Amino acid sequence: MLIYAIEISQTASSGSWSFNTPFINNGLLKQIIVKSATGTTTFDFSLTDNLGHKPFDTTERESQTGKLNEMVEMPLKGMYTVAVDNASEDEAFTGRLMIQEI
Repeated sequence: MLIYAIEISQTASSGSWSFNTPFINNGLLKQIIVKSATGTTTFDFSLTDNLGHKPFDTTERESQTGKLNEMVEMPLKGMYTVAVDNASEDEAFTGRLMIQEI
């Protein structure tokens, strides 16, 4: 089974950034890593499918501080919007989504 990464390298403007993933045929999201340039920056992170559903959304709990590193087992099919909102600083964010082909 092939595992690949969708790299994240975005800079927040007015506390937000987003981008669309390539089309994912059949995948299993295994890990989400998002890190702000400053360890004290707070932010919300979400994945939204093409129907507007958010299978992953940190606004349902506390905002993240500095880094989000979460192991998940989430099936993916289609294109997703990857987004940070409500960032306390406009700065660079890096990370990756680790996806296993199934």
